[in-house]
Amino acid sequence: MWQIKILSKLELVNFCNLNVIAHSKDKKAKRTSITVGFIIGFVALMIMSYVGGLSYGFITLGAEEIVPAYIVFLSSLFTLLFCAFKAGKIIFKDSCYDILSSMPIKKSALVISRFIRLYVEGLVVACVIMLPGIAVYTFMVKPGILAVILGIISVIFVPIIPVALSVLLGVIITGISSRMKNKALFESLCVVLIIVVMLGGGVLMPAGENMSFDMQAMESMANELLGMINKIYPPTAWFVGAYGVDSSMGFLIGIIVSVALLGIVVLLTVTNFENINRRLHTSIAKHDYKLGKLEKKSMMKAIIYREAKGYFSSGTYVMNTIIGSVMAVVFSISLFFIDLESVFKNFPIDINVNAVFPMLFAGILTISNPIAVSVSMEGKEFWIIKSLPVMDRDILKGKLMFSAILLAPFYVVGELIMIIALKPSISYLVWMIVMPIAIISCTLVMGLAVNLKFPKLNWNSDVE
Repeated sequence: MWQIKILSKLELVNFCNLNVIAHSKDKKAKRTSITVGFIIGFVALMIMSYVGGLSYGFITLGAEEIVPAYIVFLSSLFTLLFCAFKAGKIIFKDSCYDILSSMPIKKSALVISRFIRLYVEGLVVACVIMLPGIAVYTFMVKPGILAVILGIISVIFVPIIPVALSVLLGVIITGISSRMKNKALFESLCVVLIIVVMLGGGVLMPAGENMSFDMQAMESMANELLGMINKIYPPTAWFVGAYGVDSSMGFLIGIIVSVALLGIVVLLTVTNFENINRRLHTSIAKHDYKLGKLEKKSMMKAIIYREAKGYFSSGTYVMNTIIGSVMAVVFSISLFFIDLESVFKNFPIDINVNAVFPMLFAGILTISNPIAVSVSMEGKEFWIIKSLPVMDRDILKGKLMFSAILLAPFYVVGELIMIIALKPSISYLVWMIVMPIAIISCTLVMGLAVNLKFPKLNWNSDVE
């Protein structure tokens, strides 16, 4: 137990850079950490306001039964997505594997401590999303003291299943990729495929034929949404019992299933931990290197090639930056399944969808900007590019060009799909093509500027 306690403390000491803020003598690093903390806090405050406001809207419209399921499902989904990107990297991280493996430390203690880190991060996400909804629901519906207590307790157990599932996916994907040559690319493709399936399922969900904003229509839509959520994520139906919506027996079942699933995933991880780590962190030298054909490239091509090689060598880098592009294409496809006129006809203002959707498309496409961490990804090798006989302007231009090349295929595919779906006039066609290009260009330049202003070069894992 004492091993788990010490290792957990070491895992959590750098949570949100608290160790840097408290003890670092580097004033610049401390200022950067505090600034990032304020930004994260601001985003969390926005999410809390959104959840609280939407909960208030549902209850005001007489659809209070949807609120518990809504906050449980939303919390679980965000926790799963938040942890899925980093679960494999955290459980099987290589920064200190050699040191820890040489110590008299139990594998189970090492694995459990890393599970605790992921759970704490998931718990923070759950608190940000669930607590505002619980507060609004308690104040307006007044479900009773027992329901409030059980609702708060549910916040502790709701993140367990998403964290366990994310680790299970991480173990499976990392275990398979450890046998492959291009590990990072395989991991990235697997996670992107999972997210595409999840997003595609949401796009293909049947929508109501006549959407309006009167009381009866909102109640009907809330009931449909409640049934849809329970089908997509059955644990939602278990945990809503804590709010007095259903029997508390479901709440007990949710706790038992969560703990049991966590135990199974921990046991599976511990069993395969050493084998996967050995495959991940060892290499075979064949000593049969032969000098092949030498190629000569222009300076800019060489810089772009170097950026591409560094980008695709990190599965975490690819996963965290490609999601926005995939979501943008899924967003374009969704236009075929949404009756836009019926959606916007009851809005109090006149909305031209041909004008709005290109801006939404560009915003989603650049929501995970690959260039925003391109300088930080240089890490401890930053001195290499600084020592090259190349101007800083050319290096930054190469980073901009690579990011633009990376986004270009998704932009072209998304634009073609939107044009086919919306059938715009000539004037709007020009708008649909030019406006996203302008937004993407500005976002890439701004992302590079922000990373140059707040670089993080001293990191041990690309997850940081």
